Amino acid sequence: MKETKQKKKLNILAVNMMLLIMIISLIVPAVASENQEKYGILVIAHGSPSESWCSPVRDTVAEVDLPYPVELGFLEFVPNETINDAVERLDDAGVTKIIAVPLFISSHSSHIQEIEYVIGLRDTLPMTAEQVVVEGVKMERTVAPKNNQYVISYMPLEAGTDGSMRATGHPGDEEEEELVPIDTDAEIILTGAMDDHWLVAGIVADRTADLVVNPENETLVLVAHGTDEEDNFAGWVNSTSSLADQARLKLAYWSDPAIGLAGTQAAFIHHDETLHPEFTLRPVVENATGPVVVPLMVSEGYFTGTKIPGLLENLTYAYDGNALTPHPNVAEWIEMSAAKESTDLTLQIYDEGELLDITLDDLAEAHGHVCPCVASAFKASQTAFKAWDGIPARGNLEIVSAHPSDGHNETFEYILDSSEDVTVNLPDGTDILNLTENNYHYSFVEISTGDMVVVSVKDDIFPDGFFEMRMKCKTNVSTPDEKSAFKLAKNEIKEKILYLPAEEVFEVEYIKGGSSTELTAEIIPAISMTVTTSSVDFGKV
Repeated sequence: MKETKQKKKLNILAVNMMLLIMIISLIVPAVASENQEKYGILVIAHGSPSESWCSPVRDTVAEVDLPYPVELGFLEFVPNETINDAVERLDDAGVTKIIAVPLFISSHSSHIQEIEYVIGLRDTLPMTAEQVVVEGVKMERTVAPKNNQYVISYMPLEAGTDGSMRATGHPGDEEEEELVPIDTDAEIILTGAMDDHWLVAGIVADRTADLVVNPENETLVLVAHGTDEEDNFAGWVNSTSSLADQARLKLAYWSDPAIGLAGTQAAFIHHDETLHPEFTLRPVVENATGPVVVPLMVSEGYFTGTKIPGLLENLTYAYDGNALTPHPNVAEWIEMSAAKESTDLTLQIYDEGELLDITLDDLAEAHGHVCPCVASAFKASQTAFKAWDGIPARGNLEIVSAHPSDGHNETFEYILDSSEDVTVNLPDGTDILNLTENNYHYSFVEISTGDMVVVSVKDDIFPDGFFEMRMKCKTNVSTPDEKSAFKLAKNEIKEKILYLPAEEVFEVEYIKGGSSTELTAEIIPAISMTVTTSSVDFGKV
């Protein structure tokens, strides 16, 4: 009888434990979900009274494909589509963190300070006054405090007899627009502007390719708005010049057919021409060989349709006035900018029962920097672990990599805290210098069960000719331009691997009860070598 009662008690205890585990399993995800950030994306554009300027911007934002609500707000000129209106819609969607992406050419634009004020990242603004053109009308634009808030004012100007510009109205006749700080409990993060991002360089390359006829005798002249503020002008010069050079390299080495330009030159509409005559648009075009003029503007309007052609009147040059929008790269740039702030760059693994969080920053510190190899090894591991039935544990996991670089090896060894559980299996015909897409292939094997996840980088992540260029650079037979083109391509690959959705970067296969030998033979035929990473020095890649 006593044994029967004890068994009943044990059964009741077991049932209670099972119920408790079930309750915890339900509560923990709910709590995690409660604590998880709910992102919203706020795209901020300058705005214009012209619908033809605003429409392509709206269309571009509508193309953004993200798993979060995305709203567009204009800094000025567009009533009922303000930054405040957009934030209110994001609040209604229940977001807790807003990633604000300024759809502006340069982070050195004075408008960035105004954006910071409106989204609550600064309390004050400097008083400014500048001459601008709005729909062909010359005006003085001022930003100044008024009645405990900041106001943008526009006063029409006309040329006096001495050539100076004077206001045509009287005080109080100005058109005014209030800069009203947003009211939200959400955390705000402001990303950088477009600057010299490689996706923007891709647009410049496409616009240039549409115009060239005899490229070896033609020069890309990339013309931007610029600034009269000397403190910010260097930033405009650096990013615009970088975009022009990136476009040249893309056309020469990553375009089919290749397009080799005679050169590139940055030019600006607004700048101190006395201090920087070398960037004045008209003489730049006059002195360039076969000038191909591409406007670095967000959307088409007065500057692309009237101002630039007016400044270049009676000169011979190629030009079509096409701005950055519409182009698919703009939506992709917005997605990439948001992903840099929202992507989880942490993976989890057990170490003797303790759950560890390993971040990309940890691996960057261990390796010295984040190269494409570190990025690929980390994201492949993170992707594999998420596909796993549970969180893997050190000592019960083996990684078989087809890539011999230090970046891969050190990353995998750090994650597993072991060199013995990391093996390199090179595909036939490859070595440290001669790599292919097949080297970006990894098998994650659970030792106790033989279960495995196979992760491979998709071929289209690499531009055509990338591995041939790599070979030239690693064997020191490349030109300076080829080295620069290779460096740019590596950065592009790294960003794609880190910030594109995993399903766009990797092929993933989960195999139940497989073995590393069978899987390796199936996925990478004709293996030529199998060594532990501790026995070979593969050098830096």
